Amino acid sequence: MSKVLSLVVGGVVLVVVGVSVASVLPRTSNQGYSPTQPIPFSHKLHAGTNKVPCQYCHSDVEKSRHASIPSTAVCMNCHKLVKTDSPLIKQVAAAWAENRAIEWVRIHELPDFVYFPHKRHVAAGVSCQTCHGEIQTMDKVYQFGALTMGWCMECHKGRSTPSNVLEFMEAKGHPNGEGLVAPIQCQTCHY
Repeated sequence: MSKVLSLVVGGVVLVVVGVSVASVLPRTSNQGYSPTQPIPFSHKLHAGTNKVPCQYCHSDVEKSRHASIPSTAVCMNCHKLVKTDSPLIKQVAAAWAENRAIEWVRIHELPDFVYFPHKRHVAAGVSCQTCHGEIQTMDKVYQFGALTMGWCMECHKGRSTPSNVLEFMEAKGHPNGEGLVAPIQCQTCHY
């Protein structure tokens, strides 16, 4: 009986240690993360119903590493005239009048040692929805993809690459076939 008791106690200790270690280590993915923003913003309304292109607000996505969070001035391009009586738009207008940025809470965040150039992915025909999900249907944005190294590598290796990206690459003269779709060397994504 003491051997069984020892195994049970050992098992319990291993579970407790495992849970303790897991609780202090950082998560490898924020998939599903959906923080409350200082002003509710509906991508469903803007990108979905009103069909505002992603690049209108996230203007740096085609030329920069970052997609960038739009400035208050970008919001005011439309909201100087649209829904000016809305209490939420009045908050945006007040921030703009005070030359103050709205403190949006970042949703998609990669570790500092990861280099992710949006412009390369846009140039390769990767749509926003590939990594960000059906953003045009989201009233409240959440992190759709795992954004882990393994998740990215599955795409780069051609295992989960969207068909539209493969077709785009082939049309540009890059045969896609089986296997590698994008570089997988460490320095491609890491400093």
